[in-house]
Amino acid sequence: MKNIIYLIIFTVVSFVGCSGTTKEKNGLGEKEDIVIVRFDREVYEYLEHPESIKEAALKEKYPLLLPAFGRIAMDNSDPVTFYPSLREYFSHPILMQIYKDAESHYTDVSTYEKELSEANVLVSQYLSGRKLPELAMHVSGFRENVIVLNNLISISIDKYLGSEYSMYKEFFQVYEREQMKPEYITRDYLKAWLMSDVVKMGTEEQNLLSTIIAEGKTLYALSMLLPQKEDGYYIGYSEDQLIWCKQNEKILWQTVVKQNYLFSADNMVITRFVNDAAHTSIVSPESPGRVGCWLGWQIVNQYAKKKNASLQEILNTDAQTILKEAKYNP
Repeated sequence: MKNIIYLIIFTVVSFVGCSGTTKEKNGLGEKEDIVIVRFDREVYEYLEHPESIKEAALKEKYPLLLPAFGRIAMDNSDPVTFYPSLREYFSHPILMQIYKDAESHYTDVSTYEKELSEANVLVSQYLSGRKLPELAMHVSGFRENVIVLNNLISISIDKYLGSEYSMYKEFFQVYEREQMKPEYITRDYLKAWLMSDVVKMGTEEQNLLSTIIAEGKTLYALSMLLPQKEDGYYIGYSEDQLIWCKQNEKILWQTVVKQNYLFSADNMVITRFVNDAAHTSIVSPESPGRVGCWLGWQIVNQYAKKKNASLQEILNTDAQTILKEAKYNP
């Protein structure tokens, strides 16, 4: 369980053989409800009672998710040694306890299916008939949080057992644990989809501006797809952190501009502004982490208001145009 990373998207461009939606016809047309695929539960049942018939069934049902899960959870997708490695990996008492806790906590996921189904309606409305991919759950043992395949996203539910979950304290910082709550499952499904398939920088030069605008687009899209949530939910800030950013918005922007950070392609500068951290060290020890993302969000918000732009138009507009036409100057 070393080298733990909170949110890494593992991407494989291919098709996945499992179903995760139900369709219902009504007077307004066909409604598609999200049904989360419980890959985690089927793997757990296998671990509890390993049988060759279950191995064959898992391989047939999850021809791509299964090896992808093997690569991220135990660094092994070799079909010859996969199942022995899987059993050995989860034979560790701590890992198996984590798995049991996750399964106990998530016996019912209908709340998330409902939220995601409602978001899916808005996805289709705002993004020209697009829809969410298949959605699944897995348990990785505190390793990578998200697996993204071509038409499936799987969330590691052992990373959402609540900020006070006892086993988190040995492996995660306080600021990380604040994001490890059940209520962020829906957000993180949507965020993973937006980051991997919707918000793309294209041919833009990657610098701080393009990065924070991409983050701002993602946050703006989340606010459109989950309109009932508070602002802090989208970015994972407390009310005090939001207040700090608003009160220091002018100073934050002046720091970016006067220090010539805005068009910097220095990866160290970019990561300090956008990566999860206890605070944004390049700015202030009193700041929350990821203030660059918050600034990008404010710029996109202002652009949307000034141009009365649709979500699709915002996503299609390059970073420099958004900055210029937003006339952002707090």
